[in-house]
Amino acid sequence: MAQHAFDRYQLERGLDRPQIAAIAFSGTIGIGIFVTSGELIAISGPVGCVIAYIWAGLIITGVMRSLAEMVSVRPVSGALLDYPHVFIDEAAGFSVGVIYCTSMAYLTAAAARAADNFPSNGNGISQKGIIGIIVGLCVITTLSNICGVRLYGNIERVVMIFKILLLVGVCVLMICIKAGAGVAYQMPPVHETVHELIARSQNGYAEAIVPYFRFTRYSTLLDLTQGGIGTGISGSWGQFLAMWLSTVLAMFSCMGGDLVIVAAGEARYPRQDLPKVAQFMYLVPLGFYVLATILLGMNINFLDPRLYHLFESNAEAGPKLPHSPFIIVAARSSIKVLPNFLNACFLMSAYTAGNTGLFVSSRTLFSTCHLYGNKWLKTTFGTTNNGHTPINAIFACAAFGLLTFLDLYDTTFEQPILTLASFFTGGVSCVYATECIAYLRFYWGITQLHSEYLDRDSDEYQQRHYRAHWQPLCAIFALFGLIMVILSSGWPSIYLLIKRNSLSTKDQLKSPSRLAADVVGAYSGSLLYLVLFIGYKSIYKTSFRRLRDFEDKYRMPEFDNEMPRQWRGWFREAVSYFIVDNNRSNRA
Repeated sequence: MAQHAFDRYQLERGLDRPQIAAIAFSGTIGIGIFVTSGELIAISGPVGCVIAYIWAGLIITGVMRSLAEMVSVRPVSGALLDYPHVFIDEAAGFSVGVIYCTSMAYLTAAAARAADNFPSNGNGISQKGIIGIIVGLCVITTLSNICGVRLYGNIERVVMIFKILLLVGVCVLMICIKAGAGVAYQMPPVHETVHELIARSQNGYAEAIVPYFRFTRYSTLLDLTQGGIGTGISGSWGQFLAMWLSTVLAMFSCMGGDLVIVAAGEARYPRQDLPKVAQFMYLVPLGFYVLATILLGMNINFLDPRLYHLFESNAEAGPKLPHSPFIIVAARSSIKVLPNFLNACFLMSAYTAGNTGLFVSSRTLFSTCHLYGNKWLKTTFGTTNNGHTPINAIFACAAFGLLTFLDLYDTTFEQPILTLASFFTGGVSCVYATECIAYLRFYWGITQLHSEYLDRDSDEYQQRHYRAHWQPLCAIFALFGLIMVILSSGWPSIYLLIKRNSLSTKDQLKSPSRLAADVVGAYSGSLLYLVLFIGYKSIYKTSFRRLRDFEDKYRMPEFDNEMPRQWRGWFREAVSYFIVDNNRSNRA
């Protein structure tokens, strides 16, 4: 114990199940659902938005079920790096580590974006105000992380309750506004025919899915019914592409549940608690996403001219468009402060996502330095203070939050923020795909190593570990979906660059340089991952792991003496995500 107390190369195992669940919950729910949902509705319609979140949620489910079983077997520090490192190749683990070290950047930028519509006149916040918000977010997230993992875990417990109340409150608000409570709605000045369609949409417009894929907003009834000739991609093929693009964009909102795996190095009872949280906790936010978008779709239509359009030039003079469709709907209420109140709540939600982003990036840097770094890296970023907090790694990763200042370069088009978002989605999709491959190798290793302990159907295995159902089909489905997301993420921008001059709406589109920035953002994350993988293999001449080398990787004796949790029944199991079993802690 005395030796461990002064060991500056070890993290503190001080997180119980409630703190772990809170970290996973907070990491999943950031700003994506509150902002990106408006972009999805504008692209594919209310029903298309719901379908997109369902498909994205199914892909994430396949990833999380795979991670849950692996973490029940190997609940080691730096687990996200460990699985590809052990079951695929050293280069794969290194690539995963570097990608995750940058996850702080966009999450802070998203928070600044959420704050940009506080003034009710629609002019946005001044540059000095944005600078103050960015600096404040970086300072607060850094302070939250350097005070120790136990305090950080308790902060996240409060944050989880806040986000649950926020999601419930937003859903109730959508129901109340749909029922007409407190509505004092005035239609914005738009073309008369579209004005009529939007008015009809308030009582249930028939077009719940876009009739075709249009890259800019609809402006006339004729424009809506012409089948996309000269303005987009027509027919059922255009509808499918619109929904698939929405699925790609929805992936960003659904990412974050994997943070529970990052907490493996600081969990008090990793083998007992981590699989449970990885199994179920991510389903709560994903379920809320589907419910919230269904209720949102009852109150807003893809024809609403105030929705943010991803590929449209928004350089016209006048008020800035609100980022959040929930704020657009809330503006119909007679409660004048409601939009600003919601924006404050969304900013708080975005800040906490940046907070967990710093947690995951700093722990990933700490583990990467131990696994791949030289002596200088290990002694600089791979050490902790006396409280076992990786201070240097936290400060290094917090510096990535300063990339948010790129937003000051172009506040009209917000191109730097959109590019960072695409980079983050592409990079993390590569990480998720790697984890699926690692699970398939993990699974095939078990099936080929014929021993009683490694039999997934044996009682011993199921008592000691979590056995994920429908495997390996879940991992294969998620892997296929992630590959499609990675390959297709930039196709709309490429299409527009090629077909721009033949579209009758070309004057309404973003400039070619900004479309090119969209392409760079869409593929830069996956390209960086590929460069890191190939570069590491070329320099260190690593080889892919053989299945017969896995047998000693499935036994982790140091975790075999964990006290099993004494909960019984589904209700008490659900309660365990919010309270600590003190009797269990005392027994340990």
